[in-house]
Amino acid sequence: AGSSWRRHRQRHLKSGGVSHIQAMRFLFWLSLGSFVPLCLAAAPDGQGAGSKLAGSKPGWLEPRFVEAFKFVSGFFGLDAAREKGGQASKMTLIGAGFSRTGTKSLEAALLRLGHKVYDTRSMMELGHVTRWEMAAEQFKAAKNSTAVDQLLMEIEAQGYTATLDFPMNLFAPIFAELRPSAKVLMSVRPSEESWVEAWGKINEILGIFILRPWCWILDMGFNRRILRTMYQFEWEYPAYPEHIWRPVPWFEVIQRFPAFETQAARQAWLDLHQRLQRELEAQLPAERFATFDVRSGWKPLLNFLGIDNAALAAEPFPRVNDQGSLQAVRVTMDVVAAGLPLWVLLTIGFSPNALAVFAAVCAKLRRRSGADFRV
Repeated sequence: AGSSWRRHRQRHLKSGGVSHIQAMRFLFWLSLGSFVPLCLAAAPDGQGAGSKLAGSKPGWLEPRFVEAFKFVSGFFGLDAAREKGGQASKMTLIGAGFSRTGTKSLEAALLRLGHKVYDTRSMMELGHVTRWEMAAEQFKAAKNSTAVDQLLMEIEAQGYTATLDFPMNLFAPIFAELRPSAKVLMSVRPSEESWVEAWGKINEILGIFILRPWCWILDMGFNRRILRTMYQFEWEYPAYPEHIWRPVPWFEVIQRFPAFETQAARQAWLDLHQRLQRELEAQLPAERFATFDVRSGWKPLLNFLGIDNAALAAEPFPRVNDQGSLQAVRVTMDVVAAGLPLWVLLTIGFSPNALAVFAAVCAKLRRRSGADFRV
């Protein structure tokens, strides 16, 4: 089956078929079309669809929902504008915090301060994923940071001044050595245990990216591969059929999360968090390294960065990508995935180009990874 699909893909490419990014956008805009009516029907403030249509502010227009949907859209190449602009500069702030430590709220704050932030979505949008994997392998094999430095220089030339989030945080010790004038900030939660709990929850919500149909479009396995290379950490993804239920060939549901279901597995994440923090504390002086809880507000961040702005310090700190907002996006994407054939048929009725785009979804499955399509 895999070889026949590859032959079909080659014929499709020769015939001038639509691009891989168009295929991704097709599925994602189906999600967007579903997101509005779903949130109208189940608004977070408890008001029904009737009151929404009567003129009160729709819950789905709240900034937190907009930001959550924008965040997820970035994985599909639909937030390319965030990567544009900026003049050549030097990396001045290195983020060492893991996901679910307020990294997106911290990003909003750094944008307010004039930074341009490079994170996971930047890796994907700019086509850097494979190069970061190779840079990690080169460094661990021979302590050679040439490839890492080359990537840093390239993103600096594009105006990026800060890195954030997982898996970029795994490179923080190397970045700190290569950019001795940059400060390193590790975002944290009140306790490491609360981080593991939050990290497990977000894996449950956004674990859809390793499931059908989304895994046919995105290869999110690079997170696990970089983590294994940099810290010899084995992150066990749910696998079919042990942990995943497949009610229909195009839709899957995770039933168990082996990376979080035992105390030993959770302790491994705790140890990883502690290991990175201890490594940075041993490597850097206090004036270059700090931990930061976004709940503490602007003042500690401004003090660490040497910024004197009393008015800003008195403002509420940004709050982005709360769990409830991301869950709403997840429900929407599940609806789209489960009813994929229906959505395709309905869309074909409205768009003469939809059939060609759907063909691309099937024909260009994970083009860059060359994965097989099997049902």
